Amino acid sequence: MYAAPCQILVHAGAHCTGSRDFQRFLAANRDPIGAAGYALAYPGRDGAAGGTLDCPLPDPRHAETEIAGFGATLACRLEAVAPPGAGLRGLILSEHDLAGRMSDLLGGRFYPAAGLRAAALRAALGRPVDRLVITLKPYDALFLSSWRHFAVDRPIEPFAEYAPAMSGFLGGWVDTVAALRDGLEATSVTILTSRGQPDEVLTHLAPDASPPAPVRPAPMPRVTDSAVAMAQRHFRQGARFAPGQRDRLLAFHAHQPQSPSVHGFAGLPLADLRGRYIADLDTLARLPWVDMVGSALLPAMAAE
Repeated sequence: MYAAPCQILVHAGAHCTGSRDFQRFLAANRDPIGAAGYALAYPGRDGAAGGTLDCPLPDPRHAETEIAGFGATLACRLEAVAPPGAGLRGLILSEHDLAGRMSDLLGGRFYPAAGLRAAALRAALGRPVDRLVITLKPYDALFLSSWRHFAVDRPIEPFAEYAPAMSGFLGGWVDTVAALRDGLEATSVTILTSRGQPDEVLTHLAPDASPPAPVRPAPMPRVTDSAVAMAQRHFRQGARFAPGQRDRLLAFHAHQPQSPSVHGFAGLPLADLRGRYIADLDTLARLPWVDMVGSALLPAMAAE
């Protein structure tokens, strides 16, 4: 659908790595990025105005006919923001659910549908992707952050009930990155091993699209243990959040002193998860098609 020289640049945002902050940054800087010759596609949630990708991607439970339907829907939405033949320098696409659903992580399944979802996007685009950028997060931090995000949205069991499945999770970053790369047929892959500022992510994705004086929206408030405790108490009383109430709760507790975390991994499970992450980063860094940014943290993590 998109012919050269229009580049297709995909940000496969993993969960809890600043993907929504990046999408809000794209929305706030839509005009200068567009003036540089780039069209934008991202979900229109969490203050990311102008989003067009609010449609689900497939998972293995869908029939083949449904999966084909996903591709057709995506193609229509992409054509609306980036018509083929429009003389664009590139299409910048960011999707924080591209690898899979956050709920899979709670059950110890590490993005099992990444390849299928990437292939559906590749079919909608009609050609291979030129550049794929993805930010990774250590396994222990990713699992805990995922649980916290669920815990401020709905009633949920304590973290300790999910920890055993997470500790013995199936898959990992090596499989996920390879599945995304193969599904998208990406020519190059850049892995960021630390959460960068949105303008830094854009620089890795499309260096000549970076605005000279970018607008930097305030970051999304972090989810704290005290916010989780208050939200769960709210849910146990049978209440639900009114519009905007959840965001105000998060913003308030993000600035409050926090006790030492009562959630998370410890002892051997924590050591195993960190060791596994270090080993997987090392494996990824050795792949000839990977450009890893921030891999200097490997020695520090190993020493810890």
